[in-house]
Amino acid sequence: MKILIIEDNEKMASLLKKGFEREGFTADYLTDGEAGERHLLMNHQDYDVVVLDLMMPKKSGYEVCEDIRKAKISTPIIVLTAKDSVEDKITLLNLGADDYMVKPFSFEELLARVRALLRRPEETLPVILEAGPLVLNSTTRKVACKGKDIPLTLKEFALLEFLMRNPNAIVEREKIITSIWDFDVDVFNNVVDVYINKLRNKIDGDRRSNLIETVRGIGYRLNV
Repeated sequence: MKILIIEDNEKMASLLKKGFEREGFTADYLTDGEAGERHLLMNHQDYDVVVLDLMMPKKSGYEVCEDIRKAKISTPIIVLTAKDSVEDKITLLNLGADDYMVKPFSFEELLARVRALLRRPEETLPVILEAGPLVLNSTTRKVACKGKDIPLTLKEFALLEFLMRNPNAIVEREKIITSIWDFDVDVFNNVVDVYINKLRNKIDGDRRSNLIETVRGIGYRLNV
């Protein structure tokens, strides 16, 4: 799951990014409303939730939220605000925000609210995924293959979950990068290939079942 943070306080944005990454999310941040809106308009399909500050230079969170909804983008938005009046909250919700938190706030509560939004997308995503001998629980972050628990790192788990949510489909390397890694990663390096090989060694080590197939020149496919 990937989060976009639009927050003008870079120290705060960096702390949020690190906090989400410790919990297994991928996160990017931008520090002004105008750049955040532009990036989201072009790349909204890459993000599952937006964490949006209200008072920012160039473009406020009010304007960003309103413009995003006018563009028919339905990505859930949580607004961070120092304003706590009923009128401000009503305005935010009417502009299309899905939730809001008043500063200062607890990161644990923000995390819980993000997870709550992820549990109610337009199409409810299943918690338990199955693909051949693989069973993945996205809540407990446990994976089993043929009944045997498979220990995975956070990034390995995110990659496998992404493949299992797109069974039998060819997934391009670039799509994997934009969905699993933040935008600081070098798209020309072999990070995807390295993690694919790590997954294969853990879930398909004997190579007989060929669960993860390389589609030469394009990407990968999880065969079910």
